Amino acid sequence: MDLRQLEYFVFVCEAGSFSRAAVRLNLSQPSISRQIALLEAELGQRLLERNGRGVSPTPAGHALAAHARVML
Repeated sequence: MDLRQLEYFVFVCEAGSFSRAAVRLNLSQPSISRQIALLEAELGQRLLERNGRGVSPTPAGHALAAHARVML
């Protein structure tokens, strides 16, 4: 886990979608998705619920987002 992954995660949570976060970060959507997938794999937790309209944090995602905002 690194600060870049946490930053991307917070942006995705706030934007509600990978694509909107990618636009705000000026990055490609697949690169952000990959970093979030790596973060989830490292933590062994699903952090985001994916649905047709975007994403929303799971309970573990809410907890991580709160801690990540303090760290960032």
